[in-house]
Amino acid sequence: MSRTDYPVEMAKPLLPLREAMEQTGDHTAVKALTDLISKAEMKQLTIAFCGHFSAGKSSLINSLCGKRVLPSSPVPTSANVVSIRNGEPRALIYTSSNVSADNSAGVLEVSPEQLEEYCKNGGAYTSIEVWDDIPLLKDDAVLLDTPGVDSTDQGHSLATHSALHLADVVFYVMDYNHVQSESNLSFAKSLSDWGKPLFLIVNQIDKHRERELSFDEYVEGVEAIFAAWEVRYDGLLFTSLRDKEHRYSQWAQLPQLIEHMMNEKEGLMRHSLASSASHVTEQHLTRQAEEREEEETTLLEEIGGKEGIERLERELGLLDQKEAELRSKPSREREKFRAELEPLLANANLTPADIRTSAAAYLESRKPGFRVGLLFSGGKTEQEKQRRAAELVRLLQDQASGQVEVHIRTMLRQLGEAHQLWSAEWEQALNAELPAVDEALLEMKRSASAEVSPEYVLQFSKDIRGEIEARYRRAAMMLADRLLEALGAQGEAALQALDASRAALLAQSASAARYTALQRAADAEAAGLRSLLPPAGPLTSGLLPEVQGPPVPAYEPGEALGPHTGTAESVAAQPQTPGAPPPRKAAVHGQPTAGAQRRRRLDAAAARLEAAAALVEPYPAMGSAVRDLRARAASLAGGTFTLALFGAFSAGKSSFANALLGEAVLPVSPHPTTAAINRIMAPSGGAEHGTARVRMKTPDAFQEDLAYSFRLLGLGEPGADWQKRVKALSPQDVHPAGRPHYSFLQAAAAGWEDTAAQLGQDVLVDLNGYRNFVANEKKSCFVDSIDLYYSCDVTEQGIVLVDTPGADSVNARHTGVTFNYMKNADALIFVTYYNHAFSQGDRQFLNQLGRVKDSSAMDQMFFVVNASDLSSSEEELEQVLDHVSTQLRSNGIRAPRLFPVSSMLALEGKTGNDATLLEQSGFIRFEEEFNRFAGSELADLAVGGASEEIARVIKRLKTRAEDAAQGEEVLQRRRDELGSIQEQSLQRVHLLAERSMKAELAQETAELLFHVRQRLGYRFGLFMAEAFHPSVLREDRGNLKAAFAACGRELLRMIAIELEQELLATTLRLEQAGQTWLHKQVTDCVDELKRVSGGMDLSLPLNECWSTPVLEEVRLEEPSGWKAYLSYFRNPKQFFEGDGRQRLQEALDPIIKQMVIDVLPDAENKLVQFYDNQLGQSLRHHSRQLEERLEEAVSALHETLTSGIPAEEWEGLAVQLGQIERE
Repeated sequence: MSRTDYPVEMAKPLLPLREAMEQTGDHTAVKALTDLISKAEMKQLTIAFCGHFSAGKSSLINSLCGKRVLPSSPVPTSANVVSIRNGEPRALIYTSSNVSADNSAGVLEVSPEQLEEYCKNGGAYTSIEVWDDIPLLKDDAVLLDTPGVDSTDQGHSLATHSALHLADVVFYVMDYNHVQSESNLSFAKSLSDWGKPLFLIVNQIDKHRERELSFDEYVEGVEAIFAAWEVRYDGLLFTSLRDKEHRYSQWAQLPQLIEHMMNEKEGLMRHSLASSASHVTEQHLTRQAEEREEEETTLLEEIGGKEGIERLERELGLLDQKEAELRSKPSREREKFRAELEPLLANANLTPADIRTSAAAYLESRKPGFRVGLLFSGGKTEQEKQRRAAELVRLLQDQASGQVEVHIRTMLRQLGEAHQLWSAEWEQALNAELPAVDEALLEMKRSASAEVSPEYVLQFSKDIRGEIEARYRRAAMMLADRLLEALGAQGEAALQALDASRAALLAQSASAARYTALQRAADAEAAGLRSLLPPAGPLTSGLLPEVQGPPVPAYEPGEALGPHTGTAESVAAQPQTPGAPPPRKAAVHGQPTAGAQRRRRLDAAAARLEAAAALVEPYPAMGSAVRDLRARAASLAGGTFTLALFGAFSAGKSSFANALLGEAVLPVSPHPTTAAINRIMAPSGGAEHGTARVRMKTPDAFQEDLAYSFRLLGLGEPGADWQKRVKALSPQDVHPAGRPHYSFLQAAAAGWEDTAAQLGQDVLVDLNGYRNFVANEKKSCFVDSIDLYYSCDVTEQGIVLVDTPGADSVNARHTGVTFNYMKNADALIFVTYYNHAFSQGDRQFLNQLGRVKDSSAMDQMFFVVNASDLSSSEEELEQVLDHVSTQLRSNGIRAPRLFPVSSMLALEGKTGNDATLLEQSGFIRFEEEFNRFAGSELADLAVGGASEEIARVIKRLKTRAEDAAQGEEVLQRRRDELGSIQEQSLQRVHLLAERSMKAELAQETAELLFHVRQRLGYRFGLFMAEAFHPSVLREDRGNLKAAFAACGRELLRMIAIELEQELLATTLRLEQAGQTWLHKQVTDCVDELKRVSGGMDLSLPLNECWSTPVLEEVRLEEPSGWKAYLSYFRNPKQFFEGDGRQRLQEALDPIIKQMVIDVLPDAENKLVQFYDNQLGQSLRHHSRQLEERLEEAVSALHETLTSGIPAEEWEGLAVQLGQIERE
């Protein structure tokens, strides 16, 4: 056979297979086989390029072509499959039917200049073909460019998968920093399983920094992760398009590999056609199974499952039992409600002592002969009678609302929500129909003939209580009965369904024969089609070229500059010298540090406060003022500035921190490093520069983390054999969101023997030991937090830098720790990577940032796009910033402060004293804005507080001066009044300490949590779409039942995390409500004291900081391993393109809502108790402060009235303090 005949020979085996497919009516398979036949006849080798968006696929293809054939950008561009051939320049656009006016598909011919717009609009075009002058391809090959595999557009992923059946060879392109992303690994695994020749390209190798990580270690890490995922590939290349001559780049090999493949295209095409034909056939059989599945499922359901009819009797019995339960449910719910209502009413204290006193006064006013005054008393008497009745009604209503009504509202709401009956109309019914206490009730229960005595007052109070209880009982039961009427209507529908089930069970026996016949016919069809397939053996030797390993460069001295910040293994290999910390370096900074400017202002303010305290210290009457001034001065002088970094793994948080510090302090790696909270601060408390305190997890905390990861991966509870079970776990069985937990368990199992003994301890290490703990996951997984003591320009100004784990890390579940940094840090920086999409973890985190921002009086958040040096132009950079801004706004961050920076260039500029690099890095603009914020906005708050403190003292001095300036007659009168003033004032202060907001807190908390439930309900569809995603539930994924259960666990994890975030956000709202109430109570008390005392100024600084309550981790119980819901998932097509996912969502919606309802009462009680206690402590604290100030003010007034300190002296002190304040 001549070489010119081989296309016909290759196509020949596919013809009978296509004919068989035509007979089945599977047009998809027929088209795929027709494409393969056409491909064989065209005699061109098809080379596909796949990978992450912005990994450089399009740019790499352009470089191979020797010109810009395709658009390229760091945000997604190729939305279609684009094929590229050698020939006269032109482009054909194949439109989909929804573009043309007559709804028919067509072809548009455009110029290469118009191509970019068409590449982006994937929905309107099915594919694009491009011809240009590309000598490399000759007439022997075609290149395919596919959409990014991590695109959020499901159409992009489908386009990529559908094009791969034409590919003879696949090049999978990855970004240097994101090789280990789950989407890379899972897609590469699916390519490997397909059996096509696969070459992996790690692009952008110019990002590699030898001082951060040796290249050999990087390569070992890449090879290890693909080995762990069982990805079989035919070659691994490292390339750089920015620097093709880079010492590790294998760019020169790529055109040679393609030329070799074109020379061997016959053998490669035969293998590819056989593989694709097999794949098409298996997909056809899967579709056939999907088409039968509904009928088979129906038959199985009619049969009663594969076990058959033996279950009939048992199931019929169960139906009878369910019917009885449904019929009795309304009455059972009514009794349950009444059983809860009666003790509530019986235990309600509706007539405490103050109400009985008011009742006695009311009864007294109704006695014959009651009157007020002697002359003209008729009107006064009537007014007094009305006042006493109104006062008693008010007290009774307040007591009934707090003791009874709020609980009845909650009970009725819970009853309605538990059965999905509650609505806004029911809330209106509560307001309209729950009773109110009125004067008519008092008159109804008052006996006109009874003598007013203590015994009758008690009886009257008892009668009133009984009537109020009866009214609430009647109203509550009437409302409950109406709710339960609706429940009965629901039950009728369920009873009808039971009747239908009973009829279906009786018709099962005829279905078994039909099911068996379907199975036999399917087996026969599969055997027939597979017999028509061309043989597809392994590739013969020599068809594929061998990839030569990257060159080993000579040692370059420049690479050794700066401290080594590589992985744990490389760090451990360096000689360590305990007790010899690194020298302090004078880093070069583009701007004066924020801390320096802030420190100067705070130190100056502290000095003014100290001077003010020293000035008034000789006067005993100013004792509390001296204490307040010195306390504020101490807080300013010793205060620190906390700067917290957040972001996903590989966003460059650690490299950004190094750039900020001006030194390469933290280890940096393209693989995830930071696994625990890292705080970098100036040495204190005897700690030496360059040392670290590593706080290991307690055994209990580690066990909790272990159990959480086990549950999330569906492994049950960890037992004594947990390490063995972890080692048997395969990564492809793990849901994408579970990947960090898989890595955590693998690291924990590998490091357990060496590190377990250190659990619960604080370990002191030097800098190399610190880097080892941070970068080595076998150690870092056991770490709770690390404090690094490092002296540099930034830390010496009081700045504490906090580097947090990624939002997608295992520790992201510890939402309380992260929230406290969000709430309390002086500044927050969220770092994202130049060409990195936001993950689901990022989005949940950003939503929480948005909530905190909305509750904050100041915008202390900065958003950084790192690695901006990757941009090829200003236009491209603006495109990326617009993309990130849009993503931030869509996740709740309005008007973000966004800064593009290159941490790498900034650090090199600072350490190398290179002003040009520093300018290019974009860091100067960030530091200017950050310094303005920290040195001006934040410092203004602190300095303003100091000025307010001095102003309060000036006011008190002026009061002293006014007192001293009084005449002798006034002074004598005030001396006589002092005792009475002090007694009245103390009584008012004691009343302040006894105030309570508990009832309002309970109502506020219930309302806030009601809205939390609503928001979770609104977002449930989004959680479903993210958890049950087409990229996870694919036919080539393996065990789909296990994948389905993993999706279910991910759904529960996402909802649990969201609920925890919502509860933490609720603490902010409750804190605001509590602080507002507290401020009003204290201010009202101070104003009243001022009135009672004749002008004493007892004002207090109300800047108290409250802690955040520690809430229990939300745990939503997994419903029976998700087996009960598998009926909604028959196959991916039915689930995503049909109504499977929607029906599953409808089935899960009430279950998830009930889970949330069950979890919230404990949280609600804890929140109410916490803030009630917090308010009580604050009230008592402010009461003690007021008592102290009152005693001091009285003593000062007495001293002023008796000692004769002239008004001029007090006025002079006030003037001097004013001068100090203005300095």
